[in-house]
Order: sequence, then structure tokens, then C-alpha cells
Amino acid sequence: MAEKTPTDKRSYKYEPEKVLLAWSSPGRVFKKRDRRFFSTIAVIILAVSIISILSGQYALIAVILSLFFLTYALSAIEPDIVEHKITNKGVSYCNGKLYEYNKLKDFFFTQKDEKTVLNVGTKKYYPGRLYLIIEKKDVEKVKDFLLNYLPYIEEPPVTVFDKFSSLASKYLSLE
Repeated sequence: MAEKTPTDKRSYKYEPEKVLLAWSSPGRVFKKRDRRFFSTIAVIILAVSIISILSGQYALIAVILSLFFLTYALSAIEPDIVEHKITNKGVSYCNGKLYEYNKLKDFFFTQKDEKTVLNVGTKKYYPGRLYLIIEKKDVEKVKDFLLNYLPYIEEPPVTVFDKFSSLASKYLSLE
């Protein structure tokens, strides 16, 4: 019987995964809301609910109450502390989900509620972007590591949702 030989003659060098940078941070940006914030939302929901009941839009009431519950839950429950890593293979997000560099597009930094957020775009529709909270002092270090693998965007892309939310927060302050 003949000895089996591999059919693929291509040779490649296997490179083990090396952690270039690792840190722990909250899983999401968290801002504790006060009673006044929730009172303001409750009054708005009550007014919209009355109008919806009078016009027979019961599904709208359910959606609004669901969004209120989500807002309350995200504002009342502090996020877990998760570990993020930048390796030579990709970005390890939230305790171990590795996104390889060939599945990532680009990166940029934003500020949200006095926190610095590393935004890493993915090529897939979901998740479209990874959000990793970092220390302000580590921005240059993270940028230096990621520039070896991904393009950097100076100006963060502004979506329609971003424009709408900034306009709404400008005119409808709930705090």
C-alpha cells in the first residue's frame, strides 16, 4: 500500500497568537441616571400613551414601554468588567471573542460621557462595529499597534442616526 502524502504543497509559517496589549474595562459606557431623568421620561411616555390610546395605536404603547424598560435597565445595572486584547491575529473583544484582522475594516476613537471609546469597524453587518472602552492615556499605544493591521480614520463617520441623536439631544435635554 502506498504512503499517503499531503495534496497541498503550499507551505506557510504558523505564527502563534501573541498578546500585544490587554486591558480591562466596563463592557459599555455607563451613566447613572437620577430620579429627575426618569420622571421626565415618565411624563413624556404618559402624554404619548394618552394620545396613542385615543388614536387606537396600542402597539406603539408597547414599543414605548419596552424602550423605557430598556433605558431603565441600562441605567440602573452597572456593566460587567470585561477583558479586551489586541493580538497579532486580531482583536479579542469582551472576554475572548476573537475578531480576526481579515474580518475588520478600520478603527477610530470617539468620546462618550467622558470615556474614550475605540471603535473597530467589521466587514459583517452584525456586529457592524466593536466598541471597546480604553483609558485616554492608552490611545496612542493602541493606535500604534492597530496601525500595523488596520487603516485609521481621522474623522469618525457620521450616520443619519448620529445626526438625529445629536439634534434630539440638543433640543430635548432630559436632564
